[in-house]
Amino acid sequence: MNDPRRHHHNPEFYLRQWAGPDGLVCEIKKAHGKVEARRRSPKATGFQRDLYRTVGAADEQHVEKNFMSPLDNDAARALQKILSGDGTEWSSAEGTAWTTFILSLFYRNPENVTIIKDHIRDLREQAKAALEANYAERRLPTYPETLDGYMALTNPAAAEIGASNILMKAIANPRVGPKILHMHWTRHVLNNSKFQLLTSDRPIIMPWGLGDPRAYIALPVSPTVLFVAAHDPAFARSLAGLKQTELVWVLNSEVVCQARKFVWATDDSQLEFVRRHIGTAPDRTIITEAQKQESLAAARGESSRM
Repeated sequence: MNDPRRHHHNPEFYLRQWAGPDGLVCEIKKAHGKVEARRRSPKATGFQRDLYRTVGAADEQHVEKNFMSPLDNDAARALQKILSGDGTEWSSAEGTAWTTFILSLFYRNPENVTIIKDHIRDLREQAKAALEANYAERRLPTYPETLDGYMALTNPAAAEIGASNILMKAIANPRVGPKILHMHWTRHVLNNSKFQLLTSDRPIIMPWGLGDPRAYIALPVSPTVLFVAAHDPAFARSLAGLKQTELVWVLNSEVVCQARKFVWATDDSQLEFVRRHIGTAPDRTIITEAQKQESLAAARGESSRM
């Protein structure tokens, strides 16, 4: 059996909700300064070849086979529960699957995977430079003459493995996941709007951090259904009081403005809207510059400056 090479950052089970009668979704893609639409199978969009590949590891496709694929299978069942309106009672496993999927959408896109991999490589290079300073003094007679030779013998894929582990830990976060799980979950059917909900490669709407009492998470889960998790139960009631067309316009604005490359719809009726708004909001920061510098200093063996 061939290893999976097509790694979906926006899973097929999720994008399938935007499929039209022909079984295809409308992929609106920004590339080379142009924004164009074309119809694609949900399987043939929202992916990058070898996105989660751990180069040099014993099993280079471990993340996709043993983490992302099981995660998406579990989340697909949770999504059907939401769409059917049977989301009032959640088992622990179902709730965990859905919260982990939500967290995955923050990290699993190509840009953030690259940020994580590049940062771990930088950490390894800084640590290597620090070790090189006294490697000759500490080298045992049986060790290679150079640090490069020693590292090649130990684990040349250490940076790749470390980046893959960081990605999985960020997604299956035991501290953040329960916070989402304990929020008030609701679904909102918006089938009276003039427009349908769009989704994108940045589909999560979360204007405040989870520590803020105003915090909520909104995620379009179909062209007419919105999932919401909020600390305050009154937030869901406030949405119900809004005109659906206006609410969908606001939600679509958020989802499209924060998109980087892809927006998906059932058809191209909102193509001009996407052209005006795609990528106009700054991307969410997953590692701040201060955090980068602090960890790089630690890799060099420098004490933290407080």
